[in-house]
This record gives sequence, structure tokens and C-alpha cells, in this order.
Amino acid sequence: MKIREFALLALFIALVAVSTMIIRIPVPQTNGYMNLGDSMVLLAALFFGPVGGFIAGGIGSALADILGGYPQWALWTLIIKGIEALIVSVMAGALRLKRGRINVLQITSFTLATAWMVFGYFIAETIMYDQKVALVEVPANIIQALGSVVLATLLLPLFQKIISTART
Repeated sequence: MKIREFALLALFIALVAVSTMIIRIPVPQTNGYMNLGDSMVLLAALFFGPVGGFIAGGIGSALADILGGYPQWALWTLIIKGIEALIVSVMAGALRLKRGRINVLQITSFTLATAWMVFGYFIAETIMYDQKVALVEVPANIIQALGSVVLATLLLPLFQKIISTART
């Protein structure tokens, strides 16, 4: 990995963490919160591939949990958000999606990845608490997922320009 690419990845880790922490809506039943950080996880997956996407999405989101006072979620978040990024990266590669272009397949990959996020947190919350508590947070996670898909879709062309300029 070139130094410039490494620096961009580090900036994206920070961007994921900050976007996760900037708007947090607490969900008291699970001591969790809603956020829009998934939008940056989705974009990181497109621009950095499976490994870089996993690193940026997983570590950036886990850092937000640790720094934001939710350390009990950090390991779960690292795994869930990392896999979320893997889903987008693998689908983008398999379908040969163009990074900067919005299309139905791109939105579908974002939607499937965030559906995994909802399911992943449901499993984690069931293990940490119980299924009834986990079910309470599902609607909040769905709202978070939908908001992140919309935001990532809208920001995709802008980030394509920024990343392509930074890489040259």
C-alpha cells in the first residue's frame, strides 16, 4: 500500500468514527444508539475494497463506540461493520460496479449490507440481553440503515471526485 493510499484509509477511519459520533440518538433498552456512520462504511467499502473497507468500517465504527462511551459494543461493531463493508466490496467487485455512478445494483448492495447490520446487531443484542430487548432496537436499526443508504447514495458522486483527486 502506498503512503498516499494509507493516509486516505486513515482519514476514512477517522471519517467513519466522526460521522458515527456526530449525530447519536440513544436507544435506552440496549444502551446503544442510532447514527449515520454506516453511510461512510458503505463508501469506504467501495473506495478501499474488501480489506480496506473492513478496516475503515470496522475500526472507525469501533473507535466511535470506545470514544463515545459504548465500549461494550466495540468488538461487536468491529465485526458487524467490517462484514457490512465486505458485503458491499464483494458485490461491487462481482457485479463490476463503477464506484462513482449511482445505479440500482449499487443501491441494492448498500441495502443488503445494511440489512446484515440490522441482523448482526439483533444477534449481538440477543446474546448480550435477550430477544425481546433485541427486537425493540430493530426498528431503530432499520431507520439507521435506510438513512445511511440514502446518504451514501447521495454522497457517492462527491466522494468519487474527492477520492480520485486525492489518489492522483
